[in-house]
Amino acid sequence: MPEVHGLTAELCFGFGLLSITLLFLLAWQGVPGIERVLTSPARRVLTNSVFPIGAQILNRAVDLVFAAFALRLLGVTGNGQYAIATVTWLYLKTISDLGLSVLVTREIAKDRAVAPQLLGQSTLLRWLALLALAPVIVLLSLAGPRWLHLAPASVHAILLLYLSIIPSSFSEAINSVFNGYEQMHLPAILTVFTNLGRAGFGLAALFSGYGVTGLAGVACGVTALSALAFRVALRHLQVRPQWHLPLDRARLLLQTTWPLLLNGLLITVFFRIDTYVVQGFQGDHALGIYDAAYKLPNLLPIIPAYFVMAIFPTLTRHAQGGKLRESFLLAAKFLWLLAWPIVMGTLALAPFMIRILGGRAFLPEAATALRILIWFAPLHFVNGVAQYAMIAVDQQRTIAYAYLLATGFNMAANLVLVPHFGYVAAAVTTVLTELVLFFPLARSLNRHLGSIPWFSIVIRTVPAIASLGLAALFAAHLAVPLALLVLCCGGLLYLGLLVVCGALGSVEYHIVRDLIGRRAWQSVRG
Repeated sequence: MPEVHGLTAELCFGFGLLSITLLFLLAWQGVPGIERVLTSPARRVLTNSVFPIGAQILNRAVDLVFAAFALRLLGVTGNGQYAIATVTWLYLKTISDLGLSVLVTREIAKDRAVAPQLLGQSTLLRWLALLALAPVIVLLSLAGPRWLHLAPASVHAILLLYLSIIPSSFSEAINSVFNGYEQMHLPAILTVFTNLGRAGFGLAALFSGYGVTGLAGVACGVTALSALAFRVALRHLQVRPQWHLPLDRARLLLQTTWPLLLNGLLITVFFRIDTYVVQGFQGDHALGIYDAAYKLPNLLPIIPAYFVMAIFPTLTRHAQGGKLRESFLLAAKFLWLLAWPIVMGTLALAPFMIRILGGRAFLPEAATALRILIWFAPLHFVNGVAQYAMIAVDQQRTIAYAYLLATGFNMAANLVLVPHFGYVAAAVTTVLTELVLFFPLARSLNRHLGSIPWFSIVIRTVPAIASLGLAALFAAHLAVPLALLVLCCGGLLYLGLLVVCGALGSVEYHIVRDLIGRRAWQSVRG
């Protein structure tokens, strides 16, 4: 076995080295022939949509494959030790970003002449914010082992990941410049090869026995290489950063970006505060179980995010034309109906999913947590489109208030329930928090869009959802091939009952006909 692990580590290291080599080649060369594609506004918009979305999907796929190996190599406790470090990194990165990514992109899109100045200033301001967070890291390193029962490996990983934010801040600033220049294709591709390099070197470290600390060290090193590659790529824009940050300019940037920081921080706290509560009261092992279960639901927000991104221009136009309510209803209903097959399929196949992802060491506890967590999906999908409907009518403050309420509930419920019921309480709280978030958003929708017939939408889908639930209940007791067959049959019945009950009607009929084309539709019908 040591020989096999050694050979595998060498192969993974070679894969990582190849990925980093390609990263620098692409950074230097760029994307051949891309200039011919970006000849019109329409093509530019399409390219700037396809590349980031494709890169994000590829990165999620790489992360999932990496997790399948890492969970087995780290084990339950090791996964918990690394999970607390990565969530800490997420908070530190969100705070140190200060909302500057959006601001820099917006300002450079208005005037490209400010790019060198904003690139240097935003990077320096991020580094100052990171420096201001240093006492928090020191306190966490000293008091974390007592307050949160942090293992030494977790403390070392937190310190290394904290250092990794220094080069990643520069990469983020450069990425914002590319976005402002409407050339999002190259940074998107660079992130894919960075992620591939991190996965390759990370697996090499794990197979070599370096564990949690080695994984964090790899992340730090690859992030530094990625920042260097982004700096090389910056030559395509002929932009050189100006490293000068006057005090009055720093003050102005902070005054402009704090609402963006607040929203980003609320979203981060909303989703992952339970990590600290589970770690503090239940320890590494419980967090390892909970984090393994969380990895699969964590992939789902990509669905409403990209769907809403695609329809947001339409929502904005309809807000001006008075048709926003109808567009929102159609989008919300589509996402609501899409979520339920995902929920029921997960309920039926949760043990199989966890066994594939992490192995038997995480069963049955992680499967139980997954079966609870997955219930967040329907309301999360609806809340996603509701937020952008509020932005379309210039009601951004509603989103902040809603997230503030939901975050407060999430923190209170976790602190009260997790000490007694562990990660199961954290999973239930995640689902209930979506419900708490829904109510203020629904109230605002009724006020600004008109009355939304929520009861009518839900009640018409109940028979179809119930049929899908019965299929999932039956499939849960079968072997995986038979379970998949039963779920497919349940899915067909689900669609049929949606039509019979009136949840799908003439509007959806015309949309499907337009999507596949009239001739294709006629051939499908007969």
